[in-house]
Amino acid sequence: MVGDDMLEIDMASKYGILFVRLFGELTKATRKKLNQEVGDLIREVGILNVVFNLENVSVLDESGFKTLIRCYKLCTHSMFCFSKNKFDFDFSLFNVVTDEVSAVKFINV
Repeated sequence: MVGDDMLEIDMASKYGILFVRLFGELTKATRKKLNQEVGDLIREVGILNVVFNLENVSVLDESGFKTLIRCYKLCTHSMFCFSKNKFDFDFSLFNVVTDEVSAVKFINV
C-alpha cells in the first residue's frame, strides 16, 4: 500500500455529530487525504461536533497528529477522540472519550 491507500476513512453523521472512523496509518503520506475528505467537509458544512475514532489506526506520526489538530481548529463546537492511549501524543487539547456512545452522551449533556 502506498500513500492514500494506507488510510481508509469511514464517515457517518448521527445526532448532528460527524463520526470519522479511521483505519490504517495517519502519517505524512496520508494526511492530505484526511484534510481533503474531512477538513473540506467541516469547512463546507460548518460541522459543530466531530468524533474521530482512532481505534483502528495502527500508525500515527507527528504529521498525522498535527492534521487532527488542524481539524480541531476547524470545528465550531467540539471534537472528540478516542484511541485507548496507544499513541505517544498529548491529546489534552481534545475531549478524549472511550467510545462513540460516550461522545454522544457528553455532547448531549
